[in-house]
Amino acid sequence: MAAGGRRVPPVLPPSSLPSPPDRNSAELRRLTSAMPKKSASADLTERERRMLDYQRITTALALSGSESLSRERLLHHATALVSRVTRVKRVKVMRYRPDQSDLFVEAGVGWKPGVVGELSLPIDRGSPPGRCLQTGRPVVIGDLPNDSEFRYMGVLQEHGIVSAMNVPVMFDGRVWGVFEVDSEEPRSFDEFDVAFLRGFAQVLGLALYRLELEQKALAATAEHAQHDVRAETLLRELQHRVRNNFQTILAFLGLQRRHAETQEAKERFGAVMDRVHAIALAHDQLSATAGGSEVEFGDYLRALCSNIDPKYEAVHFEVTASSATLPLDRAVPAGLIVCELCTNSLKYAFNDLGGVIRVSFSADSDIGEGCITVEDDGKGMGPPREGGLGLTLIDSFAEQLNGRVERDEVEKGTRTRICFPLSS
Repeated sequence: MAAGGRRVPPVLPPSSLPSPPDRNSAELRRLTSAMPKKSASADLTERERRMLDYQRITTALALSGSESLSRERLLHHATALVSRVTRVKRVKVMRYRPDQSDLFVEAGVGWKPGVVGELSLPIDRGSPPGRCLQTGRPVVIGDLPNDSEFRYMGVLQEHGIVSAMNVPVMFDGRVWGVFEVDSEEPRSFDEFDVAFLRGFAQVLGLALYRLELEQKALAATAEHAQHDVRAETLLRELQHRVRNNFQTILAFLGLQRRHAETQEAKERFGAVMDRVHAIALAHDQLSATAGGSEVEFGDYLRALCSNIDPKYEAVHFEVTASSATLPLDRAVPAGLIVCELCTNSLKYAFNDLGGVIRVSFSADSDIGEGCITVEDDGKGMGPPREGGLGLTLIDSFAEQLNGRVERDEVEKGTRTRICFPLSS
């Protein structure tokens, strides 16, 4: 029973939740730190601010899937991100070990020595993460010390945990483990908290699945006769799953956008959707001949621009690009820069008369540098607004590429150039 005598349900039925997504360092810190603080969006409701924060963090984790992170680093980043956005000090992720019949604490933040990397927890129904593992459903407990359905386990007592939220981490049709948020203060985790953590855990599951497939692909290189076929099959399987899960994330964002109460919130959700779509397109362009880790950048730019909504029928894109292959972790931020610049032009540069947005990419193999230029023949936008989110993100992604941003003065319209090393 809760402290006020009210029974807190241990399991929140999925039917009461909105449909969550089905899945997917320094770069994460740059992305999330570039986002505006809550005080900058006074017109947003508390719920909208919370949903936007949750979507930003989920998108940040999806972006990290483009990097070559180890499992240990990926899991640590995931727990740190959730701790930050939920403002709960103690978070952990546990891996199911069938041979040991337990849940092993792989990563976490806020725990005393002897927990992360050492502690294992039981998987019976009296254990909150065990119930989550067995049922594949979220388990939410508001008053652990007084809940009769679950044991108040020693590690939770030692850390003074009062409320907990558990969700399964799944991929490839199986439960990999459990993600748990543990609060020392009484906390009423609601449907939006649970929907966020479910979606976040599924994005994490996709990233773990990607790591597993990469390991399989590396092992397959020893089998020379079948290597190409197996690598191609693994890559196509990965792309198919990534595409499906990005589509689910976009559908979830679209649902939240439609239910947003203000135009500002709708525009913010739309901007997040554009960025997620840019990341998804990069995964579609992965080349099997490069081990599934590189992108033909010219093809990516053409695909990216053809999928941007011009808003006016008289606005069209012209894309010219040198032939060059970029690692995925460089193609994604470069593509996000193009997405932001094109979005700015469409938002500020044109009216019903329309115009042209020209996107070009040149690569100089002698010095190992590539340059992207985005220009339009619109009415111009004046000097960049200091502190604007679009400008902040462009500079942040350019820094991620170790590149430089040049904003040229032109007689008509705008022109921005970003030059960066082709390899890390």
